[in-house]
Amino acid sequence: MRKLEENDLFMCASSFFFVHSMQEASPFSSLEHTISFARDLWFNKSPIRAWLDAFSAHRHIGTVISRAPTELISDLCQFGTKYRKKFGFEFLTTTDARHSQKILEEIKARCENNLLVELDIAAREKFYFIEKGLRKIWERISQEELQEESEDLGEIVPDSLEEELVPSNNSDEEGWIDDKATMRNYDLNKTPDENQIE
Repeated sequence: MRKLEENDLFMCASSFFFVHSMQEASPFSSLEHTISFARDLWFNKSPIRAWLDAFSAHRHIGTVISRAPTELISDLCQFGTKYRKKFGFEFLTTTDARHSQKILEEIKARCENNLLVELDIAAREKFYFIEKGLRKIWERISQEELQEESEDLGEIVPDSLEEELVPSNNSDEEGWIDDKATMRNYDLNKTPDENQIE
């Protein structure tokens, strides 16, 4: 069971309603449980205000403009402004920001939608980022738990290595035991150079 922190959740969606609801439901038993709950919360229980709060923090079009070829910057700015004026929130897309021509075509087409259609599309696009964020949070928590477990094992393992049950004359095995003792102090969050492993 994993409890999700408020700061982590705000990185996924800048919506107080969404973050508060996720925290109330936490801890979650698995990543799948977390995503399933978040999907139901986002699409079935969140008020449109929660969507708009989350959309407002998204600056994808600004990133696109900063990476766009000079000849596309004017059109991206024009359609980004047109989109924001028409719908009241920033343009969201899961298209990679490096594909500025594709994004320009997408924003032009989506400017023709009505508000209800565009809210639905934007909500789906935003949920892609929410799910991606939840996966990152879950991965980080898993790594932290693994680190804690390895630290706990590091305290137990030395006692089990104090005496050798089967005497050996093989120098390869002795080298392996020395390597194992070194690994006991190895921090999995650091590089070999940072751990000064020889």
